[in-house]
Amino acid sequence: MTPRERKALAEQITANPLFTDILNGMEQSAIEALIYAADDTRQAAQMRVQAIRTFRQDLSASLNTHEPKAAPA
Repeated sequence: MTPRERKALAEQITANPLFTDILNGMEQSAIEALIYAADDTRQAAQMRVQAIRTFRQDLSASLNTHEPKAAPA
């Protein structure tokens, strides 16, 4: 997949108004689970928060692709 294709797909995902609401809700519930987690489930809750944040960062990185410029002749 080319960087341009990745950018187009990332734009489609982030353009959906439900995207922000769903991810915000998922992250908030994962943080709440982390706060109130017992010792044996704390790591799983932490990994959920990290996975959501990593997904957001990956989408952001896909949106910020820079096309290489041609070298001057």
